[in-house]
Amino acid sequence: MRSVENARTALDDGKVDTAIKMMKSTDALCSRVVAPPTVHGIALRVLADAYMEKAAGRTESGTVEASESGEDAAKDNGKEEAEEESDYVDCAKRTLKKALDICKVHDGKAGMPRFMVQDLAGRMGDLYAAQGEIFRQEGNYKEALRSLRLGIGKFEVLGANEFVGATYNRVAYCYMEKEQWKEALEELQNAERIVNGVEAESAILSTTFAYRGECLKRLDKIQLARAAFESALKFGMASGNEGVVREAEEFLAQTQQHSTVDDSAFL
Repeated sequence: MRSVENARTALDDGKVDTAIKMMKSTDALCSRVVAPPTVHGIALRVLADAYMEKAAGRTESGTVEASESGEDAAKDNGKEEAEEESDYVDCAKRTLKKALDICKVHDGKAGMPRFMVQDLAGRMGDLYAAQGEIFRQEGNYKEALRSLRLGIGKFEVLGANEFVGATYNRVAYCYMEKEQWKEALEELQNAERIVNGVEAESAILSTTFAYRGECLKRLDKIQLARAAFESALKFGMASGNEGVVREAEEFLAQTQQHSTVDDSAFL
């Protein structure tokens, strides 16, 4: 869908207000023509992303974007005044809920071709995952975990193990923020199990093992933490995950005295 691609480009360029206007227009068009839920859903997903960018204050050039004249901006300010005074995070949550409500009308309908069932499940999984991340950022872990687990269920219907594994990582991260290290480790074990052999294995497992290392470190299991960070380093280097590589190298250097390798063997 061209408008979605254009809105994503606008977001990448920091033109958040432009992206919001484009996706609101696409949302209205999808409603008029009764677009397929997967199409309408992705437009609303991008709109929610734009609202979150707006909430974070990430724009290219202050209050008026470079692509707009002062006259156009004044008109827009008049039309969108109520929205500008609202909480953009709430706007994002309402947008994702609307997308999910649209999809739920069709979810589980008898007679749908398998490819349509999978497409719908994939779209709903993505929407639930995005919803879960917003709840997590707000510290509402109960709703975050609920949404993320619903997302896992939909990704399983899609048959996309890489998405299932990545979402298990996000579930684990929720528990880590709650300092429930043992619960996080259980979710990370699920992630490791499910992504074995998938195309994005290294990228996902680099995060899985980095999270595992952090949990074990917090449990004061330094030897096990080192083993986890060694795996994180391996997968991080394979996938180009520089953040994980840096974190793993720092931890391994700091805990070198706990290494089980006999340094004299290399002399």
